[in-house]
Amino acid sequence: MRELPAIATKSAMMWVVVALCFLVAPADAASLRSGRHQGSPPPSLPANHSHQNLSVNITFNPVTPAVSTLFSDRSTTRQSPPPPSMFVAVFTTRDTPIEKRQSIRGLWQSVDGGSGHICARFVVCQAVDTFQPSLLAEHGAHGDLLFLDCQEGYAQGLLTRKVIAAMRVYRQAANINDACVNRPLFMKVDDDTFVAGHRFREGLASAASMYGELIYAGVDLPSQPPTRNPASHWYEPYNTWPHQNYPPAMYGGPGYILGRSMVTRIVDEGIADSNVLWNEDRAVGVWVNALQQRGVFVNWVRVPGSNGFYWDHPVRSGIWGNYPYVLDHHLSKSCIACLTNVDRTNIPSAPTDACFQLEPLP
Repeated sequence: MRELPAIATKSAMMWVVVALCFLVAPADAASLRSGRHQGSPPPSLPANHSHQNLSVNITFNPVTPAVSTLFSDRSTTRQSPPPPSMFVAVFTTRDTPIEKRQSIRGLWQSVDGGSGHICARFVVCQAVDTFQPSLLAEHGAHGDLLFLDCQEGYAQGLLTRKVIAAMRVYRQAANINDACVNRPLFMKVDDDTFVAGHRFREGLASAASMYGELIYAGVDLPSQPPTRNPASHWYEPYNTWPHQNYPPAMYGGPGYILGRSMVTRIVDEGIADSNVLWNEDRAVGVWVNALQQRGVFVNWVRVPGSNGFYWDHPVRSGIWGNYPYVLDHHLSKSCIACLTNVDRTNIPSAPTDACFQLEPLP
């Protein structure tokens, strides 16, 4: 994550960058965007500032995060520790084929490793449409769909509001005695992301043992100017974010993890409702920054990953021992199922090329 200038606060603090345990990531895999037209444009595309607003509040000063990178031996074949207890909100849509979710069910069962510590549900918005009968039948068969009061979509803050709705359900889980959702960690991830289970479990177990619930983990997204071009998929209007730069964040597509105490404050103190940005992961970065400005020491944990789009130059070949990612976004259902099988065996010399040749995405 790119360093930001140190900020003077009431009690001056020195932020420390700590090196710990997930996986070594290639330099070009960091600071790039994920999601279906989500977040910031590729770094090679400058933000459009033709709509400069002279009333922009330039006094906003993001808090510099203390970043930890968790490393892991990619060639290891030893048994990884069980993961900490976590609820995973897998963001899918009402028109997504059931076959795609089926591959993701197998993925998260594998990531859990039989521990029962990870519980995943597919998050969809409520609606009355032609998809409802099949969605209800799927939920009847698997019991893992979570219907929320929201509207599907990405533009104009729809995805941000869907995240807020998921956080509200997570916040209320203890009151309604929902054992699946009521867990110390919350993860939001897209339904086209592969998770390298062995490395994920080991790194997350280390992070949780060291930091408890005060973590914000994911593929890091540096501070950048918002895109002010209304024609852009990543357009951010001045009325939702009037400042010159976004604070640092974690990409939304590959997935990010937050502790329960942080989500509780984000919801209960109105931080999320007061900052509904049009770019979902940037909104979460703003929420976390608001917590830091209120005195919460958030431990940022960098997870190696890729957004999967062309500008990220994602690795799509080679042996498993050289596969550089823990979170790999924008993959097909067949590719994810294939990589899940490779991860289960966890043989460093196993080839991955055949997986990436299955229904390749543009």
